[in-house]
Amino acid sequence: MDLGKLSVQNLKREMIDKLRLLNPTLANDVAEVKLDWYTIKDATTDSQTTEVFIYESIGGWFGVDAETFVRELNDITTPNIDVRINSPGGSVFDSIAIASAMTKHQSHITTYVDSLAASGASIIALAADEVVMMPGSQLMIHDASGIEIGNAKAFREFADFLDNQSQNIASMYSRKAGGTAEDWRALMVAETWMFDEEAVTLGLADRIYERPKADKPAPQPTGDDATVDDGQSTTDDTTDDDGPITDDEIDAFMKKHHKLTNKGFKYAGRNRAPDPKKLADEHTVFVASLIDAMPIGRK
Repeated sequence: MDLGKLSVQNLKREMIDKLRLLNPTLANDVAEVKLDWYTIKDATTDSQTTEVFIYESIGGWFGVDAETFVRELNDITTPNIDVRINSPGGSVFDSIAIASAMTKHQSHITTYVDSLAASGASIIALAADEVVMMPGSQLMIHDASGIEIGNAKAFREFADFLDNQSQNIASMYSRKAGGTAEDWRALMVAETWMFDEEAVTLGLADRIYERPKADKPAPQPTGDDATVDDGQSTTDDTTDDDGPITDDEIDAFMKKHHKLTNKGFKYAGRNRAPDPKKLADEHTVFVASLIDAMPIGRK
């Protein structure tokens, strides 16, 4: 999760100012760039659920800010909202603003960690009424990081600023899963990666998704009972035109892969990170105490 007293928007502005000296037209084009990191698929007329996909880094240098996301989120009126996440994180302030908007929204919100909810994306994931890990998905928490330019005094003040922000985030994890903010801060400092079951065990997620039996296709008839395809099938294989996103685009989302080696992370995924339970023991954070502190009735 990225933040800093030296705003990324200021850095972008400085870069564009320098570029303008070389190529004013290109600089103006760059200034207008806003990269989408989320997509909202409107519900069909017979659906009670709107899908929101967060499949990129959140906010950042050229990303759409949280203000736009929150405005579009507040326009959703369906009873249910499914927020599907595959994100390495991004701006901590944007992430908290989005989480706050989700918490206040009148709809029942479920977050699905489709593949990865790391850093700031974990804050968003936890803001839902229910947090669901898809099989094999990952969740990661770590300390806040940022950029500062100045003398030693400025850096010491910035270190205090980062500590305060990280402690604030730790308290958010504590409110969701139990335990103390200090417990969670220790796991954040260590940079803790969790697979689906580990996230549920630690209380940051409510359950692992299980496909309902009714969703499984019925067995096809064979022999004399089989129906010959005459080419006149009425099955609709077209994409959904009711929303701004097509089924082909969703399929492309599912194949999204994030490079984690240039994000400032200690580890590039759960397979390379220490076992969360071992980390908890090393940092005197007892998993059993966290589980005992979970709210009654957690699934």
